[in-house]
Amino acid sequence: MSRNYRFLLLTGFLAGIVFFLPACKSTKSLVRRNLTAIPFEQLYQNMEKNTPSFSSLNAKLSVSYQKGKKEPVQFRAQMRLKNDSIIWMSIVPAMGIEAARVVLTTDSVKLLNRMKKNYVLGAYHLLDSLMHTSINFDMLQALLLGNSVSYPMADSSASVDKQRYLLSMKMQIPVRDSLTGNHTLTQKIWLDPETFNIKELYLSESDMHGKELRVYYDKYQNIDGRIIPLKMQIIINAGQKIIISITYTKIEINVQHRFPFIIPGKYKKLI
Repeated sequence: MSRNYRFLLLTGFLAGIVFFLPACKSTKSLVRRNLTAIPFEQLYQNMEKNTPSFSSLNAKLSVSYQKGKKEPVQFRAQMRLKNDSIIWMSIVPAMGIEAARVVLTTDSVKLLNRMKKNYVLGAYHLLDSLMHTSINFDMLQALLLGNSVSYPMADSSASVDKQRYLLSMKMQIPVRDSLTGNHTLTQKIWLDPETFNIKELYLSESDMHGKELRVYYDKYQNIDGRIIPLKMQIIINAGQKIIISITYTKIEINVQHRFPFIIPGKYKKLI
């Protein structure tokens, strides 16, 4: 057991004691009710009711990115999303000047690096190498909005785990650049038993051995009747651990914006 892990355990234990002592006279309030099993179809429908419906979303994000044992990098981002079509991001570090611009569509990736004056135009295998795991537009959009990843299901089940409802799914995901091939995508979703919001999500793909992606949703917010994440953390385990923490600081629904991606003449194309 590592020193950091022992420290976390000790800290959590002490915090639990501090919380418990003032409440020791009313132990009833600490007892959590046992959850009653609910069929998969009913749980899935309850979860789907929280899927936000909109044509476009604009948000400001506060982001922390950490790769391996390196120090976390803090930056701000502006995100514009057209549902099922395009994700546009402008990334601004601490000095307040745009450092990069990203445009993701269902089949293409565009990256503009203003710091190094170069750009990339390509497909999603570029993100695979950057994120060290397989990912596509549908996955990104779902994870950013606190939704499940949706593909044809080969197997599914529902259970109770960690005082939450657990949906387990085996899904068939098309192989890139193939008309017939499929991979198996394992998706596990832990739901809040009262709101049916996603609290934790797990993804692993059959051809990406030893690699997994987990997302934790700390809080949600109601924006014009749509349930949108407020705080989330993405953890990618793929050799080196990548931790991305995101806080939404401002959200607009169905306010139209442009998605500019202009490449200056002197910038060098990398791919």
